[in-house]
Amino acid sequence: MVNFVHRRPAIKSISKTTDQSVSAELSIVANVTDNQAQYRCEAHNSATEIPLFETKVLTVHFAPETAKIRIEPTELRPGIEATLICDSSSSNPPAKLAWRHEGTILEGTNNSSKAGLWGGTVSSLELKLNITQDMDGHVYICQSTNEMLQRSINVAVNLPVLYEPQFSPPAETTVSGVAGEPLAVALVATGNPSAIAYTWTKDGQRIASSGVPRIVSEGPILNITKLKRSDAGVYTCEAINSQGSAMINITVQVKCK
Repeated sequence: MVNFVHRRPAIKSISKTTDQSVSAELSIVANVTDNQAQYRCEAHNSATEIPLFETKVLTVHFAPETAKIRIEPTELRPGIEATLICDSSSSNPPAKLAWRHEGTILEGTNNSSKAGLWGGTVSSLELKLNITQDMDGHVYICQSTNEMLQRSINVAVNLPVLYEPQFSPPAETTVSGVAGEPLAVALVATGNPSAIAYTWTKDGQRIASSGVPRIVSEGPILNITKLKRSDAGVYTCEAINSQGSAMINITVQVKCK
């Protein structure tokens, strides 16, 4: 009698008998949990006190199912060195990792691996970056590939670089208006976080941001509904977020009709 054993008890197989021999065939649909699984074929008859057996260990190739990216430190600011760490789930054979940015392959560091689930290997690859402000919002991609199976997965991260507000240079820092006419000065500041608070001052006096005064500030916009000669002078706009502040001076000139 010949049968197969896997994790006990005996499992169903197809036996074939000839005049001088008996064979058994076992068909399975392999999955990742079968990697490194042991199957034992046992043969015995009335003349054998101890069954004869032979053991086979299965090797099942499988690709990584997931990958994730970690950022250290978690808060990025210009001037620091950051590390992106790509961790790929278990794969057999081990997955090959690569970093990409805007279509360019980048050189990773500290390529490491350790034992993973189902007898596979978990792989990691780091990427060192010197953080600058203009890297805010850039997308970095980690690709994990099982080359034997020609299967890949990609995971991406959008870099959040924190920085203080910066004003876009206005067309002019001196603006002119006509007495009795309205005048608006519009500025633009960017920063991360994008929640920016603005204050306008003239000669150290804060300009109202609500109500219906003749001169009012609305965020980065200064509105004067009806210019007077006394409105001439230097107006200062300050932009503030959690990372710091920036200031810009605008000179207003008033011309008579």
